[in-house]
Amino acid sequence: MATTVITEDDQSRCPMISSAMLDATIPIVTVANSLTLASTDHGETMKPIVSFGLVSDIQYADKDDHPNYSKTRLRRYRNALKLLDEACDYWIKHKYGISFVLQLGDLIDGASAADNKSQIALNTILAPFSKLPSSCRVYHIWGNHELYNFPRAELLTGPLCSFDTKDIFPGHYGTFQVCPGLRVIALDTFEFSVLGVDKTDEAYICAKEFLKKRNPNEYGNDYYGLYGDQRRFVEFNGGVTPKQLDWLQEQLTQATKLHEKVIVIGESH
Repeated sequence: MATTVITEDDQSRCPMISSAMLDATIPIVTVANSLTLASTDHGETMKPIVSFGLVSDIQYADKDDHPNYSKTRLRRYRNALKLLDEACDYWIKHKYGISFVLQLGDLIDGASAADNKSQIALNTILAPFSKLPSSCRVYHIWGNHELYNFPRAELLTGPLCSFDTKDIFPGHYGTFQVCPGLRVIALDTFEFSVLGVDKTDEAYICAKEFLKKRNPNEYGNDYYGLYGDQRRFVEFNGGVTPKQLDWLQEQLTQATKLHEKVIVIGESH
């Protein structure tokens, strides 16, 4: 496993952030991050301020190995469960223990929806998290694959809902303080999307019209003829609403007043 250490600069007090990825056929990050105080004059490192785990794009499915869409590598769907199990074991054994885990989306693969195994797949891949200490909370954000498998309304009442959403329905975003001086802000990058909502829903109709104006292709996930950042205008992508942007601005303004550092997370295809 890879370990990322975030240290505080004595002069700026601003964390210098680095990252590491363990890529085992599927994109999966199994990292223990530590915010640590600077080393002492005698070369002794003080105890970390906080340690936490990151994991992303697990995309588990009870499905045989299969080439990816572009035929460039082999997808090992079932092996994702083994990798997550190993990550949880690593976090449990981490020297200082971890305070929480950020699960950054695409926990299960869209293939599960095609096989009508969405709930079974979700229950299976959530199981390794249960071995973590009860004090170690797992925060989930959603990617396109969650929305391939479940309607947004169902996700908001299930185990992948990590925030109080009663005032932002049907959005799923939120914030929490990691420790004094450090905050995490989690965004819902598919709040504006054709995914996870009924085709008769106003949210779907608005997102569909938005995409049609920017992507003339008949197939909504085809970015043929689109270049640069215009290639983002496909149906497997999403965006944030003005309401969420206003909320983000409020959170950042408040963090500035409180002299808090902020980690912003969100899923992006």
